[in-house]
Amino acid sequence: MNFKQEIRFFSLYFLILFALWIILSGYFEPFFILCGISSSILTLFIFRRLVNAEKSLNKILNSKKKLSFWRLIIYIPWLMYQIILSSIYVAKQVLQFKLKLEPIVIQKKCKGHNDRSIALFANSITITPGTLTVNVEKTYLSTICIINKSLESGISEVENQVLKTFK
Repeated sequence: MNFKQEIRFFSLYFLILFALWIILSGYFEPFFILCGISSSILTLFIFRRLVNAEKSLNKILNSKKKLSFWRLIIYIPWLMYQIILSSIYVAKQVLQFKLKLEPIVIQKKCKGHNDRSIALFANSITITPGTLTVNVEKTYLSTICIINKSLESGISEVENQVLKTFK
């Protein structure tokens, strides 16, 4: 993206962010308008790297170990289903009168992963309720915190699906 396109991009998004600020705040005093301008500019600078998101996605999809677009399309609904199941399980556990949660931290040596698949695996674990990826090291050793030992089998299932996605 050349400089002229970048200026056009930022100008358009600045106007959109500032318009949202004005509409949602409903204040038209100079102080609030200045706050809207400042926060819009700050937001654009913080998230400036998202300008090249399309290029980054193409790099991921065209890597040596390709992440097939169609496999990703299949993976996303499967993950959504797992999130729903996990949400129901966690809600049932939390709403019980006698709370019997036994949180544990496990370390999982991930086999057959590259950087992209371990990132997908770690993020998939984190967005699933009841589980959290605490640490991922270069040796692909993942430290995962789960609220109950019964969720441990689901970790391997997520890992297998991620590996299928990257075949």
